[in-house]
Amino acid sequence: MQWGGFQMRHPRCAIGWNKDHIFMVEVDGRQPNLSVGMTFPELAAYMIKLGCEQAMNLDGGGSATLWVCGNVMNSPSEGQERPGANSLVLVQKKGEANGSGTGHLVIRSSPAPHLPVTEHHRDL
Repeated sequence: MQWGGFQMRHPRCAIGWNKDHIFMVEVDGRQPNLSVGMTFPELAAYMIKLGCEQAMNLDGGGSATLWVCGNVMNSPSEGQERPGANSLVLVQKKGEANGSGTGHLVIRSSPAPHLPVTEHHRDL
């Protein structure tokens, strides 16, 4: 895919999927000591690296926030969640998927595209 024009790094949110998994991705940005964000081509390459067969960019910038079980899991670029929210909510109904209604969340984060990714694991 060709990308024209100047591509700036910003906080991003995306969702991607393949036949086995759904990937919710939040990229922090605008915080030089933490993360500079990603360009659209960098985000697309990262979604492919995760194994996504399809992906979609969502709202980003200052509203890029990942919220799990009542906790903000990232570092929003404005220092806190925005008061007015839009959201994409994924839920697993009890008894679906693995039969127990429980799951495991893996949050992968990297301060910049060229730095190593860290993983945070949480049982749901």
